[in-house]
Amino acid sequence: MMRCLVNPLCLYLAVWGLVVALYVEGLNVEFFPPATPEVFWAVGLHVAAFGFGYVTWVLLRRTKTSNGVLHAPALAPLNARSLRTYLHVTLFFGFLAVVMCAVRVVVLARTHEIDLWRLITDSHLWRQTLTLRITPDMMAVRLCTIAITLTCSVFSIGFVLLGALLYFGRSRWRYGTVLLFLLAALGIGLLSIARKEVTINLLFMALSYLFLHQQYRTRRTIEVVGHLVAPVAALAVLFLLVDALLQKGANYDPSSRLMGFLVSVYWYIASPLAAFGEFLKTHDGNWRLGQSVFLPIYKWLARAHLVPVPDSMSIIYMEKIHIPYMANVYTYLRNIYEDFGFVGLGVIPYLLGLLSAAVQSRAGRSCGYLNLYMIVLIVIVFSFYDHLLISNQYYFQAFFGFVFFRSRLPEMDAEGF
Repeated sequence: MMRCLVNPLCLYLAVWGLVVALYVEGLNVEFFPPATPEVFWAVGLHVAAFGFGYVTWVLLRRTKTSNGVLHAPALAPLNARSLRTYLHVTLFFGFLAVVMCAVRVVVLARTHEIDLWRLITDSHLWRQTLTLRITPDMMAVRLCTIAITLTCSVFSIGFVLLGALLYFGRSRWRYGTVLLFLLAALGIGLLSIARKEVTINLLFMALSYLFLHQQYRTRRTIEVVGHLVAPVAALAVLFLLVDALLQKGANYDPSSRLMGFLVSVYWYIASPLAAFGEFLKTHDGNWRLGQSVFLPIYKWLARAHLVPVPDSMSIIYMEKIHIPYMANVYTYLRNIYEDFGFVGLGVIPYLLGLLSAAVQSRAGRSCGYLNLYMIVLIVIVFSFYDHLLISNQYYFQAFFGFVFFRSRLPEMDAEGF
């Protein structure tokens, strides 16, 4: 079971199998609008393409000989001192991100001429203000957003390394380090009134830990399960806090709140595919040709005046539909389809499967590759929800991981730090 969680193909099949099963059940009980056949063709095509891409790399790797293989330059091994340094640096950037999130709230209040006390005491207004379009004249808001993106990209690497600390470490002080990271992550989540960023970071830590357990097998199963309790508990606390801020539980009677919570979980998982089905019914046939899938790259090219400036806000904040409740996420299939149609649904997942298999074969070599592999796994996990790579953050995270965290992972017989 744990091995499947860090295998790209198993993870992809598990995620999409669950989503399709829940979506079909919603169709059977007429919870969602009737589906168009194209949505099932799209799902079948992209799942098959991903699997074919993954298997292609596996077969190519088996036929490859050692002659002519390029070896990576020698890196210093990861040890207690280097890991401690990496964690201190990333934790510093985490608390810096908390500060920048707080500064952004103040800047937004001044920019939109909203009383600061009213903004921070009205969570709905706070969240609405955070999602407003950033115009070119809002330079202070833009600088805050850039600073948050950069600091969070470094901070997220720390969660990948926390997996190594929990797995290799033996001192009880490591739990204090984990607690500090969790506090910083919760601070970012509360100041942004968002749960996805924190969820992703906790998954970085859990998947990194599980991958290292698969590689080294020096921990007992009960220890592995025990170490994964902390991220689950932190995620539960965050969901409760955000729920309290947005007062979502007020929509249900006290006796029905558990059922309401379960319905909301079902909605988060199944509604993006239902929304994508509705999008297929109404798509006008105008293709974005890469703006949606490769938005950060397209924006960089636009700054160099090589391509037209993309409409970023319409890609990041998609239109709201009611099916029957409000939804504004469409899985990553929409980003692919509105760029390249069904051709893209065959090509992009194939390339993702190819990339995931290639990175998986190198993930045990160094911190940089481990970090990149965790990003790929997170993209797979959230493919049912939206397209994570429309954010610059994950490109920066991959880049910083290779440039500044240059250590190879311990040998197979390495003892605990």
